[in-house]
Amino acid sequence: MHVWFLLVVSAVTLQAQDLKTFGIGLSSQWLYPNETEIFNHTLTSGSLWGVLTHFWATGDPAIDLSTFSYYVDGESVPSIQFVSYMVAGVGFNDQTAPWGTKWMGKGAKGGAWYNNFRVPFQKSIRVTGHLPVGMTDRKAIWTIVRGTENLLTAFHGFQLPINARLTLHKIENKTYDPFAWVRVVDIPTGRGLLLSHSLAVVSGNLEFLEGCYHAYPDYGQAFPGVIISTGTEDYFDSAFYFNAGQFHFEVSGYTHFRQVSNSTLEWSAYRMHDLDPIFFNNGFRFEWRNGDVLDDHGFKCLVYQGGNAIGSPTQSIVTSYAWIYTW
Repeated sequence: MHVWFLLVVSAVTLQAQDLKTFGIGLSSQWLYPNETEIFNHTLTSGSLWGVLTHFWATGDPAIDLSTFSYYVDGESVPSIQFVSYMVAGVGFNDQTAPWGTKWMGKGAKGGAWYNNFRVPFQKSIRVTGHLPVGMTDRKAIWTIVRGTENLLTAFHGFQLPINARLTLHKIENKTYDPFAWVRVVDIPTGRGLLLSHSLAVVSGNLEFLEGCYHAYPDYGQAFPGVIISTGTEDYFDSAFYFNAGQFHFEVSGYTHFRQVSNSTLEWSAYRMHDLDPIFFNNGFRFEWRNGDVLDDHGFKCLVYQGGNAIGSPTQSIVTSYAWIYTW
């Protein structure tokens, strides 16, 4: 704690004297099927850390389906890798626009996805992209990547340590049976906080929305941990199966719904935790359930196995993004 305090004091002094903005804007460039470097930045002499602050991309419709990667401090495998639309908390490439929050959004009928999550680094940041699998020709891209050296990050009363690292924990198109537990985040050790979570689901009906969210700020904590919500729509700040329709709030959003057929639907939503960070000090588990059950007294979220089924949820295909700071 004493070392961290000294780093913060030094950082505050440096921040006032030596903030340095860096970045690039690329117009009418090409993105290829193979991984293409978009931007690369190494800290200048005297700087202690840097923070990537902005990403925006548009262009050919293929850009909306492309994958972008952040390589932090020379890592060989990117700790952050995302698809354009999911970086804005939207499933299924939903082109509804315009909408936006201070963190993310979409400003045009096609493309124009942006994200302002702060990505700290201690040495360097490298950004790459590649087209969807199966494409063989290059496609046009316009993109902006920007950040600032020695910039502190604070969340409403909490200042992020300068050695913090942002990582993206993903589940992509994985099938879960009714009442199965979905491990959204699994971090066995360490400290940190949950910044944001987005969920996209393909299912047979909406009864997967009965699923509760559980957080375990101590990795070994017993079930039920901290009950974060007593239903999926509750977690995303709605109620009764989102009966008021889609919305895009600063804190949360219900970003997509489509009834594909009588037996298949698509749904997605996002939730920010900058105003109510979920902290952990000894590892972290974050779990959602595909539907849920009642105990013998009629209460939800209290039975791990067995219990009395609520409705008839079906198998669900789940994509999940969870953005986690660790230090």
